[in-house]
Amino acid sequence: MDTIPGRPSTDVLERLSLAPVSVTEVTAETVIDDPPEIPWRLTPPTGEIALQLRSTVRRVAIGAGLARNAELVDAVRKLDGVSAVVTSPAGGTFIVGGEAWLGLCAIGSPRPGQPMPLDWMLHSLQRWFDAALERFSVHASVARVDGAWCPGFSDIAVGGRKLAGLGFRVTRERVVMRGVMAVRPMSDADFDVLLRCHRLIGVEVRRDTAVSLAEAGGDPDLDVAGVIEAVRAVAT
Repeated sequence: MDTIPGRPSTDVLERLSLAPVSVTEVTAETVIDDPPEIPWRLTPPTGEIALQLRSTVRRVAIGAGLARNAELVDAVRKLDGVSAVVTSPAGGTFIVGGEAWLGLCAIGSPRPGQPMPLDWMLHSLQRWFDAALERFSVHASVARVDGAWCPGFSDIAVGGRKLAGLGFRVTRERVVMRGVMAVRPMSDADFDVLLRCHRLIGVEVRRDTAVSLAEAGGDPDLDVAGVIEAVRAVAT
């Protein structure tokens, strides 16, 4: 069966019974040392997914798995240019925040017996991204981008370049996503920090593997506040 690149076949999507996704909170990170938390209060009714959008502060967030390595966390803290280090409650490697980056968090409550709950969450969110990015004339796919920052199976990519990174946590009753999307081009300082963080785990990051929404959509004036305003009412 023919499929769209970055999207599972129609029969798989039918088995997943994709969930409706809507933005239920817009918020802001304010304190640089506060650890990111999962907003469990946003948990939606069974079979739905709630999405949080947030502006972010500049710091390095380390994925939950890597953060179990105390020596690695200490090494990141000692890197020049790293203002603060926090541990993400979801998966992933390293991300940075700041005025160029839009924070994302989603919580879904799968129905009992839901097959492949992580895929259910990922491809439900992909449908939301399709609708949200259409406002900027941008079309994205889900595909691992080799050489990208925070590389993973759930990279949101445009033209083979990474736009957003999504990390996941699966519990008995919920699936959680936390991630970031590049709204503006990555600064030299952000790239340098990401490059050196990833080298600590043997991953080489290349700048040409990344893209921002401003670049992909051809709007150099785009900022996080403008993106939030444009997509906060998007629901699928």
